[in-house]
Amino acid sequence: MTDRVLVTGGRGFVGRRLVQLLRERGVEVHAPDRGVLDVAAGAFPDVTVDWVIHLAGRTFVPASWSEPTDFYRINVLGTVNVLDYCRKTQARLIHVSGYCYGIPETLPIPETAPLKPNNPYAFSKKAAEDACRFFFECLQVSVMIVRPFNIYGPGQPVNFLIPHIVEQAIDSSAAIVVEDDTPRRDYVHLDDVVGAIDCIRRNPRPGAVFNIGSGKSYSVAQVAEIVRSAANVGKPFVSRGNRRVNDIPDVIADISAIRDATGWSPSITLEDGLRGLVAHAKGRGA
Repeated sequence: MTDRVLVTGGRGFVGRRLVQLLRERGVEVHAPDRGVLDVAAGAFPDVTVDWVIHLAGRTFVPASWSEPTDFYRINVLGTVNVLDYCRKTQARLIHVSGYCYGIPETLPIPETAPLKPNNPYAFSKKAAEDACRFFFECLQVSVMIVRPFNIYGPGQPVNFLIPHIVEQAIDSSAAIVVEDDTPRRDYVHLDDVVGAIDCIRRNPRPGAVFNIGSGKSYSVAQVAEIVRSAANVGKPFVSRGNRRVNDIPDVIADISAIRDATGWSPSITLEDGLRGLVAHAKGRGA
C-alpha cells in the first residue's frame, strides 16, 4: 500500500520540490497551505497519514537576530505541536532541522559532534531537536532528524547568498558585491536534499540523525567565480569585508551515516548545480 504523507511547509522552497518528487513516486501527499496547516497554532488538517515530513519554519539567519522570539515560537512550538499530532495519530516523523554545530571542532562534522548554536535560528533548531528526542524516548513517537547544510537551487529567495550572486551576475549590476567573501560552506543542491529525505522515508531508522551535505566546502569567492564563469560575464567581484556576527569560517558535512544507512549520496556537483541555476534564472528573465 502506498504511504500517505503530510508535508508541513509544503508550499516553501524545499517543500514544493519534495511534494513534486513524492507525487512522481506515486505517494499520496497532503500539503495544505498555512490557512489549513498552521503548526505554530496547532492547526492540522483532518487527514490520516503514515508520515509527516516537517519543513515548516523560519530559516533566514540574519532575520533571526532581530526576531528571535518569532523564530522560537514557530520553530520550537511548531515542532512540539507536530510531535504531539504524530503522538495522537501514530504517524512517523521526519523532522528537517538545520545546521546547529556552531564553530566546529573538527572537519568534516559528524552527527555526534556537540551542538553549539551561535545564532537564534540555530538555537531554535536545537531546541526543536531536543523536543524530538524527548518525544521519541518518552512518548514513543517514531522520529528521525535530518540536518541539511547550505541548501541552494531554483526558487530560493534572493535574500540568500547564491541567488543573490546569480541575479547580480545576469542583471545590469556593474559588479557582483557580497559582504564577506571568506566563509566556506558545504552547499547541497535542492534535488539532492529532497532525494535524501525520500531515501530516509523508504529506509526508516527511528531515532536516527543524519547530516545532508556534499562533503566539500567552497568559499563565497569561489561560488562567485563559478557563477561568473557559468554566466559568461567578466564583471568585477567586490567583497565589502563585513563579517557577520558570530560567523563560522568553514563547515563540511560528514555524510557517511546517511550513505551507510540508505545508500544515498549527492549527485549534483556545485559546478553543475550553479550552471543549472544560472540557466534557470536566465530562462525566467531574472
